[in-house]
Amino acid sequence: MKKIVLTMIAILSMTVAMAQNGERRDGNRGPRQFTPEQMVENLAGRLNLNDEQKAKLLELNKEYKDVLGGPRWGGRNGGNRPQRNENAGEGQRPQRPQLTEEQRAQWQERMKKRQEYEEKLKGILTEEQYKQYQEMRPQRGQRRG
Repeated sequence: MKKIVLTMIAILSMTVAMAQNGERRDGNRGPRQFTPEQMVENLAGRLNLNDEQKAKLLELNKEYKDVLGGPRWGGRNGGNRPQRNENAGEGQRPQRPQLTEEQRAQWQERMKKRQEYEEKLKGILTEEQYKQYQEMRPQRGQRRG
């Protein structure tokens, strides 16, 4: 009985230690980045894609892999991302960070490429699959889990 309790305590403490560290098992911080192949397999399972659709989607994901990842502000994991102004008064939200002209241009270019990706994806998927895909994507303003 003591061995079981000690094992459970050890497992719990290791879990807590990893959670506090903020790092994933692969040693990187931040959101996990998927390869184009992993993205295709994920969507294939959810949308019941056929082999032809999988092949087309893989090529599309490879072409737009820079757009499909998280936002890039200079460096790999955050880089020169502007910081929020935390000096807001009580009851007020902190101000949004102000983007430089260069960052704004990069963001607009990224959004343009994302729209191109969505149009090409719409051509690969059936109407029903595309509708299901849109429902799966997090809505603007919501945080990803």
